[in-house]
Amino acid sequence: MSCVLLLVRHAIAGPAPAGMSDADRTLTRDGARKMRQVALGLKRLGVVPDAILSSPLRRAEETAAVLVSVLTPDLPVEIYPRLAPGHDAADVLKGLHPYRAARVLMLVGHEPDLGQLASHLLTGSSGLAPLPFKKGGVAAFQAASLPPRSAGTLLWFMTPKQLRAIGRRVA
Repeated sequence: MSCVLLLVRHAIAGPAPAGMSDADRTLTRDGARKMRQVALGLKRLGVVPDAILSSPLRRAEETAAVLVSVLTPDLPVEIYPRLAPGHDAADVLKGLHPYRAARVLMLVGHEPDLGQLASHLLTGSSGLAPLPFKKGGVAAFQAASLPPRSAGTLLWFMTPKQLRAIGRRVA
């Protein structure tokens, strides 16, 4: 069964306070506000994920929580450790087997990993055509199956500014 994979880069996060690890960085107030507007844009586009998987890093979890609150309030965010920085794109995709029945699957993560994952979805190679995700940027891919066994199709790739503009048009 085909699936739409949505790759979402986390929203704007603040610096890590002294003594805090990078993994514990939180979204800024402005980052959370802008992500909510991005989510409203996704809602206007008709995005309704069957599952939302997040990197275990706090800024990604908080981004996923904003997305859930707007798009699918009854859906829990699932932590997917392979979305943490440094994981190989092929391994990220192989681990999606439990979600093979999903029609729309959202993955919330980090750069440069998301760009490499996008390249892998398009070409089968992580380094051939990495996409440059801005914070809060989203790309949608059509995959023939989960995990994908062949190259997918890029449906759209939008900046957070574009998605916020679409979200502002929601009445």
